[in-house]
Amino acid sequence: MRATPHSTTADLDALPRRLIARPLIGEDPALRAAYRLCRRTTRAHDPAIHALIQLMPAVLRPACWALWAAASVLDDLADQQDAEPAARAARVEAWAQAVQRDLAAGTSTDPVRHALVDTALRWRLDLSRLQGAMTSTRDDTRSRHFADWAAWRAWCTEGIVPWVDQVRHLFERAGAPMTPRLDRQEDYERFIDGARLTDILTDLGSDLVQGLLLLPQEVLDAYPGAEDDLRQRRWSPAAAALIGAMTDLARQWTTRPAMTRGMHPGAATVLTTSACLLRAQLDAVDAAGPALLERVPRPSLVARARILAPARIRSRLAWSLTPLTAPRPGRPAVNATGPSRAARDTALRPPPPHPDGARPPQIAADQMPSHVAIIMDGNGRWAQQRGLPRSARATAPAPPPRTRWSTAPWRSACAT
Repeated sequence: MRATPHSTTADLDALPRRLIARPLIGEDPALRAAYRLCRRTTRAHDPAIHALIQLMPAVLRPACWALWAAASVLDDLADQQDAEPAARAARVEAWAQAVQRDLAAGTSTDPVRHALVDTALRWRLDLSRLQGAMTSTRDDTRSRHFADWAAWRAWCTEGIVPWVDQVRHLFERAGAPMTPRLDRQEDYERFIDGARLTDILTDLGSDLVQGLLLLPQEVLDAYPGAEDDLRQRRWSPAAAALIGAMTDLARQWTTRPAMTRGMHPGAATVLTTSACLLRAQLDAVDAAGPALLERVPRPSLVARARILAPARIRSRLAWSLTPLTAPRPGRPAVNATGPSRAARDTALRPPPPHPDGARPPQIAADQMPSHVAIIMDGNGRWAQQRGLPRSARATAPAPPPRTRWSTAPWRSACAT
């Protein structure tokens, strides 16, 4: 829960006009100004997120600014203290409903929604998947209570994962999927939990002002006296022990090096750098001590530079070697939600049914192979079985590559 005020339309003209590359957005001055506002909102709300977006390929940055700015605006509407919770909830609900109307119209008079709608149409994103996240933000206007970690994780999943999934869809549309391997799904979920817990610890002071303590009751009960001390904004040994345990847990959850195994190196750099920035933020929380209840701790510029400088070099190299699919200047129809050809060619999906009706066995996650080798062999035997010289294998008919790649693992798995 953040209290940083978001930028307004009055800031549009104050932004440098060269921040957005024209080939990515087009010549519409209102749209370009909208994306500039989204970039400024992202930087003001969370400099670390802005730095991570800069590690992404240039073609994806405006879309990520629009998504993050939209999430920030909703968060601000829910947090503003100039109205009662019911009024704040109504503001969030009205903004969310306006997104649906603007999406149907293909444009918006609100600059952040204008950029968001343009992003959805250009990249064929299904914004209806954000409805649950927007509802969760609306409900955040009321005091939250979590009995245990299961309830807390359900809240995290509802409020954060849909936004993260939109970014993953962007990478897929561009031709560089960042979907984690099936056997790393739990690592991905814990990483999201760690990011959320880090955010809660960072904003602890401002949340307590609003009467919010967004930790599970089972954790608070494990440190007698800590809950009362924190709600009274009093630093005590019990409160210090609780915060120390939570920072250790968040650090454990955000340390998931195997999560990026098999990913595109550019996408892996973004996630790895995100983990490093989160851990640097946790170091700042640890170092803050009693000041954590009074102000938001931030890592030093030196600590950030040590993380971001090498990450920029790695990401620039990775993306320079990767051909990406940019959206066409002509926007698709509102109801065009199918993936681009690049996404269809690179996205992970099940193979088509085997013509013999055979089905592969279920492979346990811990036995999932890291690599699959395909040996181009057998055409010599094909020639001998037909009474031809082995040299005739060069003229043997070959199935299309997609059929070959889809069928071979099925045959191997079924024969095992």
